[in-house]
Amino acid sequence: MNINQKIGKKGFTLIELLVVVAIISVLASILFPVFARARENARRASCMSNIKQLELALMQYTQDYDERLPNVQIDVPSSMPVSEYPGGRWGNYYWYWPQILYPYHKSMQVFRCPSGAEVSADKPTSGHYGANEEVLPDRGNPTLSLAAFAAPATTYVMMDSGTYRIYVSDARDPRGYYSYTPGIGKIMGKSCSDTRNATTIPDVSCEDFLNGRHFGGVNVGFADGHVKWLKTEVVYRQALRSDYGAWNPAYDGS
Repeated sequence: MNINQKIGKKGFTLIELLVVVAIISVLASILFPVFARARENARRASCMSNIKQLELALMQYTQDYDERLPNVQIDVPSSMPVSEYPGGRWGNYYWYWPQILYPYHKSMQVFRCPSGAEVSADKPTSGHYGANEEVLPDRGNPTLSLAAFAAPATTYVMMDSGTYRIYVSDARDPRGYYSYTPGIGKIMGKSCSDTRNATTIPDVSCEDFLNGRHFGGVNVGFADGHVKWLKTEVVYRQALRSDYGAWNPAYDGS
């Protein structure tokens, strides 16, 4: 027997190689979605941890300010010390809620969802979480006390979002400027080609904000400090209620 014959006996036939490739392809088609889902589950958990830290910082803030929550943004005179938030004072002498809460957790990472689009790191208006303006009202409006919540465990405070604040009126109609809660735009059939959208948020972030960031849903922080994942349909239906439902601090959970 010559050497070529010996080599031939030890090798694989073409049919055997094709069978192996087919088996690997089938296994890959089964396992890759599983791995992708496991990775997204980890990212969702990390996102929930971020919101939890922000909620804890918010609770610490209320203890320092007679159990009152902050405004979503405040006017800051030029004589006021620069914010500890990296980048200092930003936006024509405004401080936004990320800047207000920053001293309580000292982390920039908590503003970034692992599944969110890449955004500017030094702008407090460009994080991945938005505050419910029914709870953190605009500057110049009276702030809420903790006693104002009829059912803290069912009231939205902050969630995955495309802007730093969410108007519930715009969440009812995603053509508005400040909705962009991931998934709500998708439910309403909103397009990234909308001109109002294009003037409000970066193009790179558009699809991220219009689709449910985590399995077609969003992580939501509640007034009692707990965090929960909700389908965007649930968030949307609450916004459609005549009383705004879970968006409204007066909502009793019924």
